Amino acid sequence: MNRTPAAEIPLAPSTIKLLLVSLALVLAPHLTHLPILISLFCIVFGLWRLMASTHGWPLPGKISRLLLTLLVMAVVIMTYGTIIGPDPGTALLTAMLGLKLLETRRPRDAALVITLGYFLTVTMALYSQSIALAIYMLVVILLLTATLIKLNQFSSHRVGSKPIRLAAKLFLQAVPLMIVMFLLFPRLPGPLWGFPPGASSGTTGLSEEMTPGSISNLGQSDAVAFRVKFDGPTPNNSLLYWRGPVLWATNGKSWTPGPRKSTHPTGYPIPKRVPVPQRVQDGLVTMGQEVSYQVTLEPHPHNWLYALDVPTSIPDGAMRSPDYQLLANEPVMTLVRYRVTSHTRYRMDNLSPDDRQQALQLVAGSNLKAQAMGRKWRSEFSDDAQLVQHALSYFHDEHFYYTLKPPLLKGDTVDEFLFNTRRGFCEHYAASFTVLMRAAGIPTRIVTGYQGGEANPVGDYLVVRQRDAHAWTEVWLGDQGWVRIDPTAAVAPARIEKGIDSILEESRQGIFNYKLAGNVWGQLRNGFDVLNNGWNQWVLGYQSSLQNQLLASLGLLTWQGKTVGVIFGLGLLLSLIAGLLLRHQNARQDPVTAAYRRFCYKLARRGLARAPTEGPINYADRIVTWRPDLAEEVVAINQMYIALQYGENPTTSIMRRFYRRIRAFKP
Repeated sequence: MNRTPAAEIPLAPSTIKLLLVSLALVLAPHLTHLPILISLFCIVFGLWRLMASTHGWPLPGKISRLLLTLLVMAVVIMTYGTIIGPDPGTALLTAMLGLKLLETRRPRDAALVITLGYFLTVTMALYSQSIALAIYMLVVILLLTATLIKLNQFSSHRVGSKPIRLAAKLFLQAVPLMIVMFLLFPRLPGPLWGFPPGASSGTTGLSEEMTPGSISNLGQSDAVAFRVKFDGPTPNNSLLYWRGPVLWATNGKSWTPGPRKSTHPTGYPIPKRVPVPQRVQDGLVTMGQEVSYQVTLEPHPHNWLYALDVPTSIPDGAMRSPDYQLLANEPVMTLVRYRVTSHTRYRMDNLSPDDRQQALQLVAGSNLKAQAMGRKWRSEFSDDAQLVQHALSYFHDEHFYYTLKPPLLKGDTVDEFLFNTRRGFCEHYAASFTVLMRAAGIPTRIVTGYQGGEANPVGDYLVVRQRDAHAWTEVWLGDQGWVRIDPTAAVAPARIEKGIDSILEESRQGIFNYKLAGNVWGQLRNGFDVLNNGWNQWVLGYQSSLQNQLLASLGLLTWQGKTVGVIFGLGLLLSLIAGLLLRHQNARQDPVTAAYRRFCYKLARRGLARAPTEGPINYADRIVTWRPDLAEEVVAINQMYIALQYGENPTTSIMRRFYRRIRAFKP
């Protein structure tokens, strides 16, 4: 009798349902960035395959599938303009996976679909690398593995076998191997996962261009910009100015670095560290105690490294611009950790003629009323410091308001803000103050970055979020050099002294008991952030430098040592796993086999032991020959054992009768 090959047996409806559930979980995280049409196609293809299994719907033929394939590729090309790259590649892979379902009829087709599902699961890491997504990916891979196991159990005789339980066992066995490979396998010099392309400033932080509303858009974002671990006590909140891009040029509305764009300055001397206070370096005089700390910076699409104002040491592989901004060698596409030393008390004395000209640049015919006011103040005050103080008093005494939702400015934004709306965020005050000072002949530049931060008492570090984004100014006062002036502090001192959370808390009062709810949420968030920080530090941040430290402590720093470590570690783990599997197999046998062994043991006690090379049929024939009185019981037990062990469709009733007869068997 000819039997159908296993690979040609049609898929069972239960297998198809488990496959579709697994693929639905694979698709779910991608719905946030896939084109809507691609997502709809995949959902329709999945439902079509389900109805074909449960209601007998016909699957499309070759010509129909070809037309659908061309349609899907056209949608991807129309959306992205190409099929090359992370986004179009992921979209195309997702669509092709859905199309493959429409021709999945046999186990070999399903195995290919599951393999594509593994690949698509891995692409989730292109868009997020959080703990939650990592756990989700493990669950999805577990279900895909369980589906693959079920796919290969169509001819299994084992009643009640559970694919998910077996998949979980395989996972647990693979965990030690995963840990050894993660710790010892050589790390790639660059990031394995790039930062998502097309990220905007609204989601990834500051931009190199400041316009009205560009920073206030981040005002309520909880996204983490970076975390800071101080070696000593945390400085006062009013000193926590985290320096980023310095803006010199304006077109009357927006501000940019201009010709001094923040790239690596050619030929600029790079001091590695200021060894003692009060030392002059490149026009910088430091005073007071230094502050040392470690920054863990989240990915963003620029090469900026944020540091406490003003940095006096430079991390390895970084540079410092003439206006004291730290710059990485390339965009920060992955999590970065670096150590910095800063001085919160300093004097910057570097102002070249070109710098002065740039720091006085204004746009002719723009901000006319503001420029006129600045020139008027110049005629009233001959001393620059007095003029600056008068401007701060103007912001403080007039009816200016600090708000997270400033009104939309049209036309001449500086004049509109100063003389009409008077409601703005930090960028409004920094830009208008700079125009006023430049019009009065005082060199002024805008510094963007972050101000403040939220202390995490659970982990004893500082969390700087996107809502802490801030803009302030630096004015040139001849006898003092560049001096930080924050006009926002004149309007909303609580923003600088207590942080942005004090403003947010006031804006939320009256909705519900925000303070109580905020305290509970804050404690939960701090605890979760500690876990997230540990994940960042030891998993995402486990790069070659950290690996080298670990290997050096084990004496395996050379490539030969790394090779020996990997081979020895994997060999030891494989040996342990093999030993455990053998022990487990001996300790927990198949119930049918265990029952048959008890049957053989009862006969062995009567001098009728089974030979190691003796099969069940030969053994039964020998017992019947030697003990005819046991023939009926031995033959019946032997037939049931063969049916259970080698039959195609064993039933639980046969198994129960088999157990009862063995228990009652008394040779």
